[in-house]
Amino acid sequence: METAHNISCDCVVMADKIYIRDFYSTYVYEPKENKWETDHMKSWENAYVVDNVLYYHDRVTNTLGAYDPNQKSWRMVEGLEELLAEIIGSKWSRTANYGGNMALLFSRTSEIWCAEISLERRLGGKIWGKVEWCDHVWTGYFGISKSLAVMV
Repeated sequence: METAHNISCDCVVMADKIYIRDFYSTYVYEPKENKWETDHMKSWENAYVVDNVLYYHDRVTNTLGAYDPNQKSWRMVEGLEELLAEIIGSKWSRTANYGGNMALLFSRTSEIWCAEISLERRLGGKIWGKVEWCDHVWTGYFGISKSLAVMV
């Protein structure tokens, strides 16, 4: 007997595979082989992908995580301690691709803030982030359900 799962809208494409996250697992679909498998990676949400690496902000640990599907390993993005200290207490956060950089959107009282973060891979596989700019981009009542990268 199969068990039905509530699959959320969180999905990304990495290395020609589709990763779909529900409340319990991450499922990976390989279209070329028409094959499904389960990836026992840790929980993630509101992620985006650049250069086949998944990035997301973990509000519980207040870290930026990076998942490499080739190595099946997580790393923390380093060098952003000052920015992350400002985000503590944010009720929500979202990440999006911003011209190859990361856009990290987060809440502060009645404002939406955005930080543009450039990412650099260093020796040993470490990933470093640098804040290019950070400022509030909206004041007032709001609700964000999903952030998307748009090319105009």
